[in-house]
Amino acid sequence: MGGRGWGWTASEIRRVQLLEWVADEPVEHAGDYAEVKAFYDARLDQSENAMGVAHDDLTYLTEVRLIRNGSGIGGIESMAAMLTAQGHDFVEQLRARRTHKVQRRTACRDAMVAWLYAAEATSTLRRALRAGMLEDPWHGIWLAAPFNLVDLADAALWLQDQGLADGLGADQEIGPLQLFLTGPGIACAEHFDSDTRRYQEERMGQRSGPTVTIGNNSGPVQVAGDHAHQVQQSASAAQLRDLITSIAELVRLAAPDVDDLDAQRAAALAASKDGAVDQSALKRFAAWALAIVGKGASAALTPAVTAATEEMLREAGRLAGHL
Repeated sequence: MGGRGWGWTASEIRRVQLLEWVADEPVEHAGDYAEVKAFYDARLDQSENAMGVAHDDLTYLTEVRLIRNGSGIGGIESMAAMLTAQGHDFVEQLRARRTHKVQRRTACRDAMVAWLYAAEATSTLRRALRAGMLEDPWHGIWLAAPFNLVDLADAALWLQDQGLADGLGADQEIGPLQLFLTGPGIACAEHFDSDTRRYQEERMGQRSGPTVTIGNNSGPVQVAGDHAHQVQQSASAAQLRDLITSIAELVRLAAPDVDDLDAQRAAALAASKDGAVDQSALKRFAAWALAIVGKGASAALTPAVTAATEEMLREAGRLAGHL
């Protein structure tokens, strides 16, 4: 569940949805296995309704200890699964995160910027219909569940208010229905990886200028002297530590028995203290995380961990540059 929660591969989305389906599937007795054929029968993409796909999904989820595989001999009709305690925890954490309104809104704004940029909707003559984002699993699905029309409307209105997007609306509709990225929106996509919060922080910092401390006086003023000391603090240190924690959680999901996870996480957190960012230590942490998840069946998590580590290193570089 690390990273932004969108931009997942089809197999990652399907496996998380399978976990939720197993969690909700009624069984006659406690401890019974749920037969998974009905899950695959209901897939919109029926190419996923195949024995090989189901076998790979159950094998992977078994190896990361989220399910117990109760499949018998035969085809997909004989395949069954039961959540482990870790699987139940995963589903609970997933659903709790979905209720986080700030994360959901931020994710939808970021995904919409990325989607518009990918669709080359970058001028008034090249607009995209916002409902089309829901047809794009890469951008339209967050934490393995689709955004809804209200999410899209709120995101489009916010992007328009912030000058990142514009477009055409309709009476009694919230935000533009056909929209495109403006120049600032394109800059957010190209230079900030569609991270609207980071783009806004950077833009606000440029507008207000650095905070300057002279003796006991402090404020956003310009200084023309040889003994002025500039101090520019950033709230992103907390975000950096959140990213480190998310990466560690992904590693735990990929390799529950890894011995040095707590030590690696502690070292990375120690390297991201306010006022002291050790980028070399964070690069070592990123390399360690990618090496762990790149092994065997856990390699399916590599794209999510790669995105999270890249974001962590970008944030560390930005924070270090302001210290």
